Amino acid sequence: MLIYAAAGVSPASWVGHDGAVGGLDFFADLVITGTVLGLDHTSGRAAVESVFGRDCVPPGAVSDFGLVEFGWGRGQRRGAWEVSYFGAQAHRLPWLTAEHEIESALLDRYGGFPSRLDVGDLLTAVQTRGFTLRERSSHDGGCVEYWEPTSKMGVLAVSDSDQFGEPRGTVLKVLGPTAFLGDLGKFTDYARHLLTLSDQDLGNWLDRREPDTEPDRGDWWSCLRGVVARRTGGRPEWQRLGVVLDRYALERGVDTPDAAAVDLVLSVGRLQADDLSSMEEAVERWLAAVPPVAEVARLCAQRPVDPGDIRLARRLRNQIHAVEPFLGLVMPANEVGAWVEVKAALLSQG
Repeated sequence: MLIYAAAGVSPASWVGHDGAVGGLDFFADLVITGTVLGLDHTSGRAAVESVFGRDCVPPGAVSDFGLVEFGWGRGQRRGAWEVSYFGAQAHRLPWLTAEHEIESALLDRYGGFPSRLDVGDLLTAVQTRGFTLRERSSHDGGCVEYWEPTSKMGVLAVSDSDQFGEPRGTVLKVLGPTAFLGDLGKFTDYARHLLTLSDQDLGNWLDRREPDTEPDRGDWWSCLRGVVARRTGGRPEWQRLGVVLDRYALERGVDTPDAAAVDLVLSVGRLQADDLSSMEEAVERWLAAVPPVAEVARLCAQRPVDPGDIRLARRLRNQIHAVEPFLGLVMPANEVGAWVEVKAALLSQG
């Protein structure tokens, strides 16, 4: 049984017609958990290759296994490769299924795959499990785009069949993690204006501008902060603006305390500023805001089935990955190792 049938939903409502899981379940799993067979943007190259082997091209910026693809990047020339995006190139399904080229690891888990994936089927499968894909503006002509806010997986589907030569609703890609983009031009103008404001004036501006209901409010904040983050580029004024927005997001209830603590850890790491809490204090704040590692380990052992538990597992895996380089400042190596093991076990399909 998969790890995430929605609470109160019988298995028969989400497995294939023959009583077994199928390719649609793979795509629903990817959208809901933000993982491919337990792998995601927190995984290293060795972990990915242990599941899928090595692709046919030399090691570099992309690992292309067929349907599944991982993109890689590194901040420094000799630094470790880190996942920049991952997911499924669903537009390849016609030839992959015709040539029997779907990855064996996927076939072993899910069985047969369809020759095309319809976005309506995917939306229904995701909703059945207690999740919702939100439609968002697309920058690809002839396409419609969706986004799952917790996993941050994006779905791109055909809206103009003449432009793509594919039936309307055909899913082209399921990739992530990605930020909500919204109207980039508008939010870029917002961000530039915010650079000129004092903290108090920025708060007044937020009072006038931010939506007061969800999901619009969360999406609005995600887009604004995403624009600022992309424009940081080591420039102190943009970094400072990001810190101020993080603070307001906590004060206004946009961020939970654990998410705000992670933002503080990352801010301290980027800025090393005198007026920010020390890194040790920032990490301690995060540890105080999340469950103890033993409780998180029980979440791994129980295999979450409730949508709320799945969202918690996704959030914790992201957060552990973000603070992992700094945990050694406040705890011994064996405790750091326990958190690293838990990170790998969360949402694992082993």
